[in-house]
Parts: sequence; C-alpha cells; structure tokens
Amino acid sequence: MANSQNVIAATVPAGSAAVFAAPLGTTMPTDAEVALDAAFVDLGYISEDGVTNVTNKETTKHYAWGGDVVKTTLDRYTETVRFALLESSAATLKMAFGEDNVTETPAAAGVAGKVTVKHSSLMLSRQVVVIEFIDGDLAGRLLVKEGQVTEIGDMTYTNTGLLMYDLTVDCFKPADGSDAVEVYFKTPALPEAATVRRPAEAKA
Repeated sequence: MANSQNVIAATVPAGSAAVFAAPLGTTMPTDAEVALDAAFVDLGYISEDGVTNVTNKETTKHYAWGGDVVKTTLDRYTETVRFALLESSAATLKMAFGEDNVTETPAAAGVAGKVTVKHSSLMLSRQVVVIEFIDGDLAGRLLVKEGQVTEIGDMTYTNTGLLMYDLTVDCFKPADGSDAVEVYFKTPALPEAATVRRPAEAKA
C-alpha cells in the first residue's frame, strides 16, 4: 500500500552539518543513528543544490540470430557523490585540495589567522565521507567507505555570487570486498499499543 510518510524531501539536520570526512581506518557508522567517530570533520555549509549521488552502469546487449536480446552483461560500474562546499575554512579547503596542501596558523588574541593553499596537480588521498539528511521524523545517512575527490569545479571570484568548491568524489570498494556505498534510514517509531481496560465486574 502506498504511504506518503515514506516520501523524502531531504534537508540538513537542524543545528547540524550535512557532510563529514575522516581518514581511512576511522570507525564507520553502521546505521543512521550511531554517533560519528570524533575523527569526522564537519565540512560546513553545502550549496542549495544539496548532494547528488550518481550511479552509472555501462552494459552490453548480446543478440541471438534473428535479433532477440538474449543476455545483458555489465561492462563497468561507477559511482560518484557531488556537492559544493561554501565555506573557505581550513577543513573545507583540505577536503578540496588535500591535507598536505593546506597550512593554517589559527587566529589568536589580537593576531589574524592565516591559511595557505597549494593548487597541486597530484591526486588526493582517499577518505571516508558521510552525508546526513532528514525529513521530519525520517533520517538518513549515506556512507562512502573510500571516497577520493577527483574533480573540482570552476571557482569564481565575484561580488555577485558565492565562492564555492564544487567537488566530485569517486567511490571505491574497500579491501574487504564490501560495497563502496551504503545508505541507512531511520523510520519513525510506531505508536505504542493502547492499553485495553476491562470494565469492572458488577458487584454481586
């Protein structure tokens, strides 16, 4: 039976972030509720376009004499996650350009902070990426077990738009052979069953 309560319009959890990253080897969540390991870094605001998860299956159709399709085989399977970071903090810049390419001197009393970013041609390291979303009492969590930033969109410096870092993250299967991406959902609890009270027996 159709149930509109299962229809999701994903948004950011209230008072929380949506996208987190952590080094490989960090304990990964196994459902939509468990608290994230302290190693996960909050990547701040994401653009209004949210997060796009793309799966791509390239297949070949095989035909019998006469033209009937008799088999479809999988040639390639790829999966990516895409989102745009809005903040130019050290954490987001490390996600976009790599841990080794960003140096930070934190601000102190009366002293301004400094961040330096190197635009290196080297490929970035893989890491764990978690994306969280809610819709009322529904909640979800998308886990990328090994994600690598492979593309960054054009960065536009203008007074009429936002400077953002539009990232494409390729998703890889870990060494244990498990799937590269898992998505967990939390559904609302059912109401407790009403207590049935029997009428008091009539006194004799």
